[in-house]
This record gives sequence, structure tokens and C-alpha cells, in this order.
Amino acid sequence: MTFQAWLQQAIARLAESDSPRRDAEILLGHVTGRARTWILAFGETTLSADEAAKLEALLVRRQRGEPIAHLVGQREFWSLPLFVSPATLIPRPDTECLVEQALARLPTAPCRILDLGTGTGAIALALASERPDCEVTAVDVDAGRRGAGVAQCRTSEHR
Repeated sequence: MTFQAWLQQAIARLAESDSPRRDAEILLGHVTGRARTWILAFGETTLSADEAAKLEALLVRRQRGEPIAHLVGQREFWSLPLFVSPATLIPRPDTECLVEQALARLPTAPCRILDLGTGTGAIALALASERPDCEVTAVDVDAGRRGAGVAQCRTSEHR
């Protein structure tokens, strides 16, 4: 089956989703390791049997309502690729408004920022990416949660 044929089939099967085309393209890109533009430009590329099997499993999970971010283990927030897991909340686009407001209120001089209850670390990482002159500390009230481990792994990746 070609990329294009799989996309058409997946879009039809994901008709109940808010964004069937986007969901299908994300899954195809995740499994094949290809960017959306490449997938669209080379739609006649044939899927391997392994890729087709992985896509089928992910498609079934998506049809059952599992979030795309959990299926691919990642969500972009503030132009940063963030790891997510079922143990973490998925960073939402409206949380970026909070980052914008925090940035607008920070002093221009270097300062210290505390993100208490960081969860995935999305807010802290976004602030740190915009204000490398500031010391950003992100902690969670339950350090035993798996989500805290996800945030900890992510901090070293974005330094």
C-alpha cells in the first residue's frame, strides 16, 4: 500500500476525529520517520509490511480515542518537542497564553523563576528557552510520579 492510499483509508476510518487528516499524517510521519512535506511529495512510496502493521495498531488505538500525543509520545509546545506519556497531561495550546503573560511580566534583568507543580515541564522549558539569562527551577509536588521523570528527561535534552 502506498503512503497516499494509506492516508485516504486512515482519514476515512478517523472520520469521527476532530482532525482526521492531521491525525493520519502525524501517525504516518511517526512510523515512517518522514516529514509531512516529504510524505505529501512522495505519496506513491510503498509502506513496508512492518510499517503497515505498526500503523494499523496505532490507527485502532486512535479510533478508540487515545490522544495522538500519547500514541507518538510527543507534543509540540512553544515550538519545543516535548515528551508525553499517559502519566502526564498533554500540553495545551491555551497554556502558551500563560507563557506569553509570564514573559510579559518578567523583569528585563536576569531573575529566578519557579514552576511549582511542573508536570511535563512545558511551561518551565518554554520560559527557559525564551529567557536563557534566567534561572528556571521546575519541581512537582509528587516527585514519585512518572510525569516528573518525563520532565526530568526533557530538561537535559533542551539545554
